[in-house]
Amino acid sequence: MRAQGVPTFPDPPPEASNAKFPSPQQLGVSSAQFQAAQTACQHLLPAGIDEHFPPAEVPLLLRGMVRFSQCMRSHGVPNWPDPTVDSEGRPVFQLSAHGFTLQQAHSPQLRAKVAECQHSLPNALGGLPTG
Repeated sequence: MRAQGVPTFPDPPPEASNAKFPSPQQLGVSSAQFQAAQTACQHLLPAGIDEHFPPAEVPLLLRGMVRFSQCMRSHGVPNWPDPTVDSEGRPVFQLSAHGFTLQQAHSPQLRAKVAECQHSLPNALGGLPTG
């Protein structure tokens, strides 16, 4: 990124497997400049970084996410949706489209169910991709 015109792009912290990139504004560059650098460097990212996955891996992630959905439903969350792919090609659980409010999606009760089923999620996700 630095070689592609974003001189202040930071190195990732070692513990951040699913860290988000700083915004162009935070880095002092235009959105167009940042996008050009990101496009040029995208092939260097490991799967799942900044929520981007190679298209060939998405079907594999979706299969693992379906297992997670089945686990959630069997653990008392009957309206937990199967995963879908969003407009940017990212696999997500569209919770709001299935009747979950923001408050419900972040409730301690739902978090406990997620913790019970977390083992079903593919490791590349690094967290729960909700929409």
